[in-house]
This record gives sequence, C-alpha cells and structure tokens, in this order.
Amino acid sequence: MPPSTLKMDELRNLFRLLDDESPEIQKVVQTELHRNILEILLNKFRLMDQLPDREAAALDSILRGSHEEFIFSAFQQLTRNALEDIDLERGVLLIAYWNDSTVDCHQIRSQLDQIAADVRALMPGSGHPLAYLDHVNYVLFSQYRFTGNSRDYYNPENSFIDRVMKTRKGIPITLAVIYLLVARRLSMPIYGVSMPAHFILKFNNGEDEIFFDPYYEGKVYSRQECYNFLISARHEDPEKVLAGCDHYEIVKRILRNLRLVYSSYYFEPEKIHFIEQLLSLLDVRGAID
Repeated sequence: MPPSTLKMDELRNLFRLLDDESPEIQKVVQTELHRNILEILLNKFRLMDQLPDREAAALDSILRGSHEEFIFSAFQQLTRNALEDIDLERGVLLIAYWNDSTVDCHQIRSQLDQIAADVRALMPGSGHPLAYLDHVNYVLFSQYRFTGNSRDYYNPENSFIDRVMKTRKGIPITLAVIYLLVARRLSMPIYGVSMPAHFILKFNNGEDEIFFDPYYEGKVYSRQECYNFLISARHEDPEKVLAGCDHYEIVKRILRNLRLVYSSYYFEPEKIHFIEQLLSLLDVRGAID
C-alpha cells in the first residue's frame, strides 16, 4: 500500500532535499510529509527498504524528530471524513506506532493475513454461524494461544496490537480487535459491543445474532444475559449498547484505557497529555457526527 498522493519517485526526490539548508525547501519537505503522513507511517519500513541507505536514514531521523507531531497529523487524516467510520486497523496500528516507532505495521498486517488464512483453510463451505465461530476460536485460542492477561491486566502493553500479537496476551478490547481484524479478512459480519468495564463481540448476519467473548476464548452469551448485565450496571440504554459500536468508539476506548493505565498504574504525565490531545481530536469528530 504505497502513499496515496506521494509516489515513490517523488518521495526519493523529496528526501534528496533534506540536506538543503533553505528554510523554504525545508518547509516544502515538512508540508509533503504531513500531507502524506498516515500512509508513510503505516508503510514506513516498506518505503525505507526501497530507498538508498542515506535517504532511508533521513526518513527515519525526521520521523523520529517530530514523532508525536506526525502521529497527531496522521490521526487527523484518519478522522478526516466525519461522515464515515474510521479504519480500525489503521487506528490501532497508529496507536502501536506512537508507543514504539520501530513497529513494522506491514508485518503485523501480514501476521493477521496468515491467521485469517489458517482459519479459511478450516472453514466449512456451509453450516451454522456457531460452527464458523468455533473455527476462528480454535485458530486464535488453541493454535495461536491468544489469552486474557489476567495476571498483569493493567500493563500498558495489553493495549498495543503489536505487543499483543507478540505475547499473545491482552485485555478484552485488544483481543476483540484482533478477532475483528481477522473476521474482516474472512468477510464475517462481526461487530464490537462496548459493555461497561468489558468488551465483547457479536455475530449478526441479519438472521442470527450471537454474542461472544474473546477474553474468555469465545464464550457465548445470550442476548438476555447481556441485557440483564447492562440493567444490573444501571446502563441507561441497553439496546443501544447491544446494537454494537463503530470503529471510532473502539479506538477511543483503547485510548481511554491507556489514559487510565498511565494515570493510575504507570504514572507518565507526558503520555497522558498526548492521549488527551488525541481524545480531544476524536471528540471533535464525534460532535460533528
């Protein structure tokens, strides 16, 4: 997936200007970087592999030098069209890249592709939706051994997709995100359900509706059980929750989880401040919606 507006030859020409001391030239470089930053960050290492060593090092250096500024610009691009839901995969990859600029987003995508391919190889041609879910559950929870990190629940690593993909341990929302991203590759109609203090998924093809929990290896709940839980939690609109949430809400909840972790368990004021900026950006989008 190359940058959408900046082609490879233009990128190479752009980075030949990095040594130019002219303020005007440097302004052009920065402008072009910001204009294409979402695709550049998500494809950073693929781009660097195609650049000469000097230009690749220059790209890495300039991205590291203004790391959070570029991340913020990328989030602005991610949320640019308020009339559409945001891309969940790009959102969680950006959060991972913010935490660690050495994250290879293309590699994570390839890992998700492989998991989906493993599920597809087992998937029957027809059957009840529960049978399809059983195959996804088998691959994710038995073959790849993804599991809930109950022993270290508030470790911030549980919120970053690259770390969860590596350790195979996460919290409800990140395990649900991995499930969603695999399901999308398989064209399965699965949606997030943002429960209070928990996050589950549901399969809904217009005929069958199945609520299930990736944190507990795909445990199935009835709609009534979910409804009763929301009533006991005194939620004001259970039906709205059970209808499912969009990707924008999922990304926002991951950021809120990180804000909680960095304010209550791993006190890091600078990270809290940046997360607040991202949440404010998402709140503006939410107000437009």
